[in-house]
Amino acid sequence: MRSQKIDRATFRALNANFGVDSSHAYFVVTPIKDADPQTFRVLDSSYIPRLDWFSNGGYVADVNSVWFASKNGIYRIKNADPKTFVSLGNGFGYDHQNVYYENAQLPGADRATWRVWRGNLSVDRDSVFFTNKKIADVDRPSIWLLTPHGCFMDRHRVYSNGVPISIEQYFECCLKFSAEHCAWERDWLSNGKLFERILDEWPKHE
Repeated sequence: MRSQKIDRATFRALNANFGVDSSHAYFVVTPIKDADPQTFRVLDSSYIPRLDWFSNGGYVADVNSVWFASKNGIYRIKNADPKTFVSLGNGFGYDHQNVYYENAQLPGADRATWRVWRGNLSVDRDSVFFTNKKIADVDRPSIWLLTPHGCFMDRHRVYSNGVPISIEQYFECCLKFSAEHCAWERDWLSNGKLFERILDEWPKHE
């Protein structure tokens, strides 16, 4: 995609998603409204090592504001402090006072004790959150992560993606998770590739 708005002579790429020229800051080729190109900076790398790919967006800031950009749009984050804002590179960020998921503040999160738990789940001393939502009625002292992503339990019930589910529904999640995450092993075992890989890595003796 080519933009007629970007000044090619002064343009600088900041990472795979963002850049600046003498007049504007850009998310790909879209100008970020009211961003100051002189103080504009990216707050995380667009590369995600554990997934070995580049994200399509992330947090950025200038001297006055913080934004989150993604395929869904560019959002200025209300009340976020650009001087203290830190991106964790996984959709979560925080400043000296509040915690955020993408462009939304986590309601009632205790900044001092908050941490990412796994994936889109996070916790503080009193609560559990899924993305930017506080999960109601969780018995915080008894929480326990379960194998499928997004699933956990407390002493009363099981949750998936922030919603209570039945034991039967949880077992369906387990089967789906196993099928998705073991698919390559199933295929490689059936066609012999996994055995070939082990033989290739086994030390050869003269």
